[in-house]
Amino acid sequence: MRYRVLLATMALGVATSFGHAVADGPGDEYGARQVGTVRFIDRALNLFQLEDGTELHTTDSRMLQNLREGMQVRVDFTHSGDRNELNSVEPVGADAQLGVSPTAGE
Repeated sequence: MRYRVLLATMALGVATSFGHAVADGPGDEYGARQVGTVRFIDRALNLFQLEDGTELHTTDSRMLQNLREGMQVRVDFTHSGDRNELNSVEPVGADAQLGVSPTAGE
């Protein structure tokens, strides 16, 4: 009898902790890649905006060093809360292939 009570208590504990994890559901954090044209750059705030209105923030001002307004770029970013944090940015040339990952194997 004591064994059954202990087993039932453990099962209830696992079910309760699992239930809390499921109830929270997935967060709103996600990663994305996008190609766009730079509309606006604010180097003081370390952010820039694409023509579609997407704002991208960075803590590393060197990432914005070679950007110019009107430049077409490929960006990789993480959306968390109400901010898009820039992971990488690179210019897109006229003959660049879209959708190619820089980490793809050769």
